[in-house]
Amino acid sequence: MCYSVHASLNGFKDQGRVLCYAGTTNERAQETLDVTLRELVRVAEGIGEDELDRCKARAKSSLIMAQESSSSRATSITRDWYHLGRVTTLDEVRQQIESLTVASVLDHVHKYPARNFTVLTLGPKALEVSRDLS
Repeated sequence: MCYSVHASLNGFKDQGRVLCYAGTTNERAQETLDVTLRELVRVAEGIGEDELDRCKARAKSSLIMAQESSSSRATSITRDWYHLGRVTTLDEVRQQIESLTVASVLDHVHKYPARNFTVLTLGPKALEVSRDLS
């Protein structure tokens, strides 16, 4: 369906944003948008233990790899200082990742559901956002 898919998180003290990008053909653009938005909402229906395990493994490996880059480490320290007023240790972050459970993730998703989407599309045709998602 897509030749490229990406998501990133922007966290602020009083709000968070998820940016999703999907590159596709003009012919598949509406379907790609529909599926992307539906999946963002569908996460509240549940996730599997295997999905969480993969996410935790990726988070831990990214944490390790980020230590190899001075700019990544500086960004991490700055983010901690901004949000927490202190710098977290790697062990503290690892423990937080390990403590995640399917139940705790779903509790968060139910408390903060995906909503208030801002959709920007580029292409020759305007795309429609389903009324129940906008």
